[in-house]
Amino acid sequence: MPKISQNNPLPPCPVTPNCIRTSEEYLAGVEKVYEAFVRVFDEEAYRWEVIDPKRIELHAVYRIPVFGFKDDVDVIMEEAAGITTVYIRSASRLGAYDLGVNNRRVKRILKKAENKIKS
Repeated sequence: MPKISQNNPLPPCPVTPNCIRTSEEYLAGVEKVYEAFVRVFDEEAYRWEVIDPKRIELHAVYRIPVFGFKDDVDVIMEEAAGITTVYIRSASRLGAYDLGVNNRRVKRILKKAENKIKS
């Protein structure tokens, strides 16, 4: 499951509980991990884009059903010795509380990506 990383290059979360920043390691090359995240974002993100292809940095926007609020998901990938570390941050744009939405979203994204990497 996700873990806290001291080397996470993404911005820290504010003190309000509407954000999660974590990392996950996959026993796969960065190309395979990248493709898995592209497929996940294609399936469920409102929109997404590659911010920096050299650094492998992605940005996705998710919309909350009914209200239409937008949340931001940022991902940076790094590979070393066949292990790809994914740094991920999900944060609400509005409000101080998200009722656990960002935490559940990150867990779901990481699990879906893991399943796609294994298949």
